[in-house]
Amino acid sequence: MKVIATYHNPDEAHLAASVLEGNGIAVELRDIEIVEAIQIYADAVGGIKLAVPDADEDRSREILELPPASEGLLTCPYCGSGNVKMRELNLITAMSIIIGFLLPLSTKKVDCLDCKKSFPLKLNAKPE
Repeated sequence: MKVIATYHNPDEAHLAASVLEGNGIAVELRDIEIVEAIQIYADAVGGIKLAVPDADEDRSREILELPPASEGLLTCPYCGSGNVKMRELNLITAMSIIIGFLLPLSTKKVDCLDCKKSFPLKLNAKPE
């Protein structure tokens, strides 16, 4: 088995391995368990190594160097690039979360389980 590529991201390694397996090439991912368990060790072990049989080395390199098909993917309307990423959190949502942590909206109230009424919590109140 010959190592033809290394990856620091387990998802990319699995994707490359599945592409090669889909083309009938046996694949071995070395050190993937270490990197999946503790991501920081990716550099220490030299990344995830993608190994293929010696006879399939050239064909594997050709398959992995093919550009990905761009049909159905998002493209930039300005430059036509397929290298785009959706935002997972917009600015308004992020600001709402930050303000929510800084200014909690809930007040300290106590609920009576018998009469089902609520009243504010007074810490310095003296019993009558």
